[in-house]
Amino acid sequence: MNSYFLIDVGTSTVKVYERKEGYLFLVVKKTFDFETGINNSGLSSKKEQELFDFFNNLVALYSLTNKNTKIYATGIFRSLNNKKHFIERFYNKTGLYFNIITHELEAFYLEKAWTNCKSQERMLVINIGGDTTEILFCENGKLIEDSEKLSLGVKTLLEEYPEINEDYNTNIFKSLTEAIKIQLPKKRNSYSIALYTGGELSYMKKMHYPLAANTKFDDAQHPFMINFDDYIKRNDFILSKLSISDLKEAMPQNPNWMKGAKACSLIAQTIFQYYDVKTIVPSDSNLIDGVNVQEAKNVVICGSFNKHLKQIEDLINRLKSNGITVLSPTSTEVIGAENDFVVFKNDVIINHNTWSVEELHLKAIDNCDFVIACNYDEYIGISTTFELEHAYRMGKKIVFVEDNNISTTFGKRIGIDPMPCEVGLL
Repeated sequence: MNSYFLIDVGTSTVKVYERKEGYLFLVVKKTFDFETGINNSGLSSKKEQELFDFFNNLVALYSLTNKNTKIYATGIFRSLNNKKHFIERFYNKTGLYFNIITHELEAFYLEKAWTNCKSQERMLVINIGGDTTEILFCENGKLIEDSEKLSLGVKTLLEEYPEINEDYNTNIFKSLTEAIKIQLPKKRNSYSIALYTGGELSYMKKMHYPLAANTKFDDAQHPFMINFDDYIKRNDFILSKLSISDLKEAMPQNPNWMKGAKACSLIAQTIFQYYDVKTIVPSDSNLIDGVNVQEAKNVVICGSFNKHLKQIEDLINRLKSNGITVLSPTSTEVIGAENDFVVFKNDVIINHNTWSVEELHLKAIDNCDFVIACNYDEYIGISTTFELEHAYRMGKKIVFVEDNNISTTFGKRIGIDPMPCEVGLL
């Protein structure tokens, strides 16, 4: 099985994981302050160069390429004005595809990340980022309410209330709790358990929270839990007795990460109280764990069905076996042909015109997570070229199935050389 590097790029933290034989190993964790460097045009040239330099160091250190590396960017990067141009610059500088994913896809990956956390009790899954907070509502491993995305995160809270990090400032905490509570959605149910994701297991270990063995569900990645009262007591001590300097000293390898520790704890504590949580399961899981379970929710396949139908059918079967929905083609059962255009069972041809089929295929591209380009035998035909150009103009990630001349030179056909892309699936 191939080794991959999966990289989580958030508003304030970049986490680099090496994936070997299906297992993830955190190899680099670095804290940035991208938000202070964003303006109407995007990232400032200084912050952009800082990001490029960091990734070029990774490229040199780990021999990263678009064949063995997949990036998942969230947070502040969603607000870039011209994402496509930024992705092109990043690719030109690093040779890597900077994949900015939607809130919906991030929520899907978070859901997949806790797929083994099946408790009979109702459970919240909470992921607090720099700009937003995701809340999932679950029971027995399945969503029972629509997920919530709050416009509230560590960075946004610190921007509005920088005094959170003033040494031993306890006066603000009560008023802050009320300010956070106002932003929470209307409560439909109480939840006795909360899975608190995003590095919280490592944080609680480091800060000596009184963790106990997890008796709520059996999952090797989530060995510990803590009852709410013990969590509050330890939080109160950290919030009122420890300075930011104290917190930074506890994490010398990445001290700036601790700048958000108090704000994150305040958000989490307020959510736990609001939903009547009794037990907290700290987790180091994040969206990369979800990617490791399932690379996409849905995809579109582009390629020559005339020349490579068998390979494409095998690919589709592999994707479906991994839980991935193929939006188009919806069938590979051949029922005829129109001027070398393969007609499948579900295709509707009007007056021998295949445009109706192509139009539906393009709409599927608009709605998919990414497009898979079947460049078998170094071949991409005219129709597939048209489809891939449409996908690229729509800002969709394109993944070529094979590493060959087509994957490196295809961009010349559509006037984008080199064209940002990935090669290969997990």
